[in-house]
Amino acid sequence: MEIQKIKQTELTKEQRRFLREKQVFRQKLLLALLPLCFLAVLLLISAVFRAGRSSREQMTVNAACESYRPQVEEAAAKYGMSDYVDLILALMMQESSGNGPDVMQSSEGAYNTRYPQVPNGITDSSYSIECGIQELKYSMEKAGVKSPSDTGRIKLALQGYNFGADVYFSYLSEHEITSWSEKSSEAFAEMASGHTPRAESDPLYSAAGPWDYGDQKYPEHVLRYYHPAA
Repeated sequence: MEIQKIKQTELTKEQRRFLREKQVFRQKLLLALLPLCFLAVLLLISAVFRAGRSSREQMTVNAACESYRPQVEEAAAKYGMSDYVDLILALMMQESSGNGPDVMQSSEGAYNTRYPQVPNGITDSSYSIECGIQELKYSMEKAGVKSPSDTGRIKLALQGYNFGADVYFSYLSEHEITSWSEKSSEAFAEMASGHTPRAESDPLYSAAGPWDYGDQKYPEHVLRYYHPAA
């Protein structure tokens, strides 16, 4: 400390003035850079958010499902579902990724009257599409869907497609449930499964819910491929 004091006193007045000016300059530079650093952090956060949103928006149906668009458009027009072609293709993507003849996995539904009502019983993709569209339309009518952007009611309709519309909407009515939630979906699945849980080692446990009945997250799984115009 004594050595430093001696050295400080040995500085000339001009040298001390220069050191003060240099220190003031550094302080001003730091104060000037702080807002820029803050702005850079904000821009970084914004970029990460946009990248995450973009990745979600890029989850679209694959080429196999897109190849069915003409057939879907034709069948949708037949059943008054032309406004919902993209939703139907998103559902197909979740059900089969466009693979196999039963692309809508509609074999076990009420509209299948030609083939065995067992998993993958339908062996004609065009017929699977027709049955699936009718199943979806019935569920959408039960849910009261108003438009392609009526996401809240579409969620109910999709869950009805997966669970079975009649029994599911009867349950909703009985329990006065008017909007979809994973919690209510799990409650229905618990009841419908006879309180049979899935083993935690079962891949479906985390993917489709804890109860051994359907996909309790089905609306979210379909809607990640569905991007209606605002």
